[in-house]
Amino acid sequence: MNAEERYTQEYLDAIARLKGDEEGRRAAWRRMAAGTSLWQGEPTAFSYVPRFFGEATQERFAQVTRTAYGIFAKVIARYRADEAYRREFRLDPRVEELVLLPQGYAEPLPMARIDLMLDERTGALHFCEFNTDSSSGMNETREALAALESTRPYQEFAARHVVETDVERQFSGWVRTFARIWEQSAGAQRWRERVAEEGAIGSAGVANADTSASVATDVCTRASQAGEGARPQVAIVACLDSPNPDIGELETYRTLFEQAGFACSVFDARQLAFDGERLVGRHALAGSSNVKIDCIWRFCIVVDLLDHWDEVQPFIEALRQQKVEMIGSFATQLIHDKQLFAVLRRPATQVFLNDEERAFVRDHIPQTYFLDDPALDLEAVRRNPARWVIKPTDWYESKNVVAGAETAPEEWSRLIDERLGTGTGANTGASTPGASCASIAAAAETPDPFSGVDTGDSPYLVQEFFAPHRTPTIPLYGREADFTAEPQPFGNLIGLFMHAGQFAGAYLRQGPYNVTGSAKEGIVAPVLWVAD
Repeated sequence: MNAEERYTQEYLDAIARLKGDEEGRRAAWRRMAAGTSLWQGEPTAFSYVPRFFGEATQERFAQVTRTAYGIFAKVIARYRADEAYRREFRLDPRVEELVLLPQGYAEPLPMARIDLMLDERTGALHFCEFNTDSSSGMNETREALAALESTRPYQEFAARHVVETDVERQFSGWVRTFARIWEQSAGAQRWRERVAEEGAIGSAGVANADTSASVATDVCTRASQAGEGARPQVAIVACLDSPNPDIGELETYRTLFEQAGFACSVFDARQLAFDGERLVGRHALAGSSNVKIDCIWRFCIVVDLLDHWDEVQPFIEALRQQKVEMIGSFATQLIHDKQLFAVLRRPATQVFLNDEERAFVRDHIPQTYFLDDPALDLEAVRRNPARWVIKPTDWYESKNVVAGAETAPEEWSRLIDERLGTGTGANTGASTPGASCASIAAAAETPDPFSGVDTGDSPYLVQEFFAPHRTPTIPLYGREADFTAEPQPFGNLIGLFMHAGQFAGAYLRQGPYNVTGSAKEGIVAPVLWVAD
């Protein structure tokens, strides 16, 4: 039994001594229901048993993050500089234009979450998806942790061990990272020149404040002394089609940006106007409306922008003319797109990687092919469905994703033929940050996974499938039986957050099926780092 297994068993023993701790489970669910993490309008399902990792595992995750970041940075740089390398990707011409738009800072990948399957017995690690430029599950993890912190098993464990969580670095830590990138950007320089001309700030202005320590630095104090015009206006820009969108998570970040000395509002991308000089946020979902925007945190994914292409042109045009800075440029779409898995293994990429990076790709990137790739042994894929999964290169919410292990052989072959018939067009979008590898499980038991679904011209990939490692948990969905149920084994998907290349904590999704996700009884598990 390794350290992580011992910690889990210790926690389960504490629950057993409380005869299952029905009272604690109910209290935890009430706390989750009162929080800000929702899925389809309901409280996010979560595990009553945290996942525990020791210092050695945390250091391994940090090293994996650093190596992956180095590879991603090289891919982005090569794509932007080398027209021939661009042909390795199948991108909608609009997406290619967005990727090549200039950015006013050096950081290639401000935020990402890289999802993987880890065999905790052997240490074997295989990636399944990369997500960029949004919170990607931080809030649900934070709320699940808050739901457990007052329970007796959690308090007893915390009293016996030195434990840490990721909440501070995933929330306040991201705002600090954002602020550092902004301070070094062309947009910040334009802002400094503008406020100097307008006389809104003195020589000890907000732009010179130290944002590398705590979030609540003297930035906010100086800004308040100088006046509202001295605060850079940040817009968190999303695409939210619901008539009453849930913005609890974004409101949390908005508050932190305000505490760090920024003015901050949340806008739908379609509520932006551009007059040729300034991008203006009109009707805010949170914060002030009718404000001139200095800097954007992009929380909208490319597929949604393409769906509303005409309506978001003011936003795009301001970026084209370099009139506003955006932290999380569209260049990160190259990493977000699942076809990167195929591109990483090709000679055109291998040639500019070093020996360590090539070994990393070989060991951790699953074999991935377009269905129409001449290098793919398609008959072998037909004969061995359990080894493969078919999915669009860049979509979300389980659309047209099928796991071979969950499909009858004759149906699997039919689906391959059907996808080959529609999978030769251009990529039109991006997968949602929170979807992760979840889409496979969600599609697994759908009688007709293609019924009524339109993914445009998105090409299809086939990728090696790796089953998740299973650990005991107690899932809470809010059902009456959950409060007395015995522990059961759930599969684990681990997401590693990175902020500008630095490890920023872990996301842990669990589920009863071979691949996890909210759409198929997936739950989030709080992560505790044990420093014993």
